[in-house]
Amino acid sequence: MDSSTDDPSTDDDGTYSDLEYPNYRQYNVEEDYSEETTDETFLSTERTFDLTLPATHSYLGSNLTELIGRTILEDGIYVNLPLLVKKSVILFPGQTLPMTANDAQTVDMIKTCLENDRTLGVVCLGYGKMVPVGTTAEIYECLYNGPEQSCRLKAIGRQRFKILRVITQGSDKILANVRVLPEITLGPPFFDERLASLNHLRINPKTEEDFKKQERVENLDAVVTPWPAWVYRQYDPFRLSLKIRQRLQFIGNRGSNIPEDPAHLSYWVAQNLLLDDNERIALLNYDCAISRLQREIKYLVEDKIFICSICDSYIGRQSNMFPMSKEGPQGTYCNPTGTIHEIVTLYHARSLTLSPSPPSVEYTWFPGYAWTVAICKHCGAYMGWKFTAVESNLRPKAFWGLTRKSLKSKEK
Repeated sequence: MDSSTDDPSTDDDGTYSDLEYPNYRQYNVEEDYSEETTDETFLSTERTFDLTLPATHSYLGSNLTELIGRTILEDGIYVNLPLLVKKSVILFPGQTLPMTANDAQTVDMIKTCLENDRTLGVVCLGYGKMVPVGTTAEIYECLYNGPEQSCRLKAIGRQRFKILRVITQGSDKILANVRVLPEITLGPPFFDERLASLNHLRINPKTEEDFKKQERVENLDAVVTPWPAWVYRQYDPFRLSLKIRQRLQFIGNRGSNIPEDPAHLSYWVAQNLLLDDNERIALLNYDCAISRLQREIKYLVEDKIFICSICDSYIGRQSNMFPMSKEGPQGTYCNPTGTIHEIVTLYHARSLTLSPSPPSVEYTWFPGYAWTVAICKHCGAYMGWKFTAVESNLRPKAFWGLTRKSLKSKEK
């Protein structure tokens, strides 16, 4: 998928002839998804699309070589890392990063990584300077065609790091000395103070009902501590995780696998909610899942509204999100020119108009769907794409994939 050649200023009415393109009917965007087709029952029971397909990033080609082994750096270690610095790209541990490198400097950096431990650092470029905290990315599939050609790869986020010193810096080629940041895991509240006489009443809570049963025991434990039990409950990672999973139930019901482990969940939420760069960087800075989860709960208080980042036109809302990938409703993809896009998938959107160009299946991120460029009908800003099924048996028939940077959220 290559959007770099589309000129949004020429996309005025978003229409094209049904006679000329009979297989792709152009809908009025305001009416694109009627209430009958956006019912949650439809999304969960009639889906036929395989959610595992987008996560394979098959558009990169089927001839990538799978690399064996895994590299885990020791917590607190100081290492020299080659850095990939991308504007508004913030990688979290566990997140997949697909890449197409066409420039000689980046291809050379990848070659060096492949000859060593296959690990590079991914850092966001914000407001003209590098963010000092990033995430290591381990390459697990790659096609290296030689120093004078392009390179395609898939990498996965592993560990957070802090930049201590930039060693060399050239055109798209940066080497830095970094410190690998540990993930701090705290034990359950009251672990050191809890009363042994109450151990026979303790359970391993999984549901809200279980946690309520434990509250009586926690209240008794708190008697010998300086604080009441409700204070400690705010720092219980499993209780925080349950609250977040409950508030994300609308996504889980639509086919997404939401992690239960507090650390994994905290990173999953950070990469799947529509957050701006500053919010995502703040989450990446936290050393503990509890701190991340506490902050993320605040983002899920209400059904937030999504608006155009340029003109503030209403586009949709948080409850319109649904997963078209097993990795969640927001994913990272790249086009042939090497541009990395973070997109959120919505089953309903407004205030958009489509390019008059016919839908294309070239380099599509969702096999079986053709894409059409979508722009804001009020300001002409580039918003993303509408994806339309080209096979009659696919459900949903259509959906929107809008870029994270084109949207911003606000409370109702």
